[in-house]
Amino acid sequence: MSITDIRLFGDPILRTPALEVVDFDKELQRLVADLTDTMLAAPGRGLAAPQLGVGLRVFTYFVDEVVGHLVNPRLELSPELQLGPEGCLSFPGLTYDTSRALRVVASGFDMHSEPVRLEGSDLLARCVQH
Repeated sequence: MSITDIRLFGDPILRTPALEVVDFDKELQRLVADLTDTMLAAPGRGLAAPQLGVGLRVFTYFVDEVVGHLVNPRLELSPELQLGPEGCLSFPGLTYDTSRALRVVASGFDMHSEPVRLEGSDLLARCVQH
């Protein structure tokens, strides 16, 4: 586990579609730990693997005192929208009002390939969609 440099706007990996995770191994567990440590140290509410230079579909989140992660997420979005301030660790110091779905259901896996279903609204929904 370690705190890693966060890639900033302009880095090509941030514009490259991330690949699905196929190997649920110790490297994935290390990636989730690095994402979590880096996100919490930043501090941030969410961090995706491409922000650490890894082109995989993995993200971590910290909302309502809950730390979690999701691998290969698939999202179902509500038609209702919310408008609110949103920042990004790859754009440090900037915040903009952004429209997002009010509620989300995200399904995927944990780092051990166990199925995960995450349902949330407001800040959690915003974080998952980001």
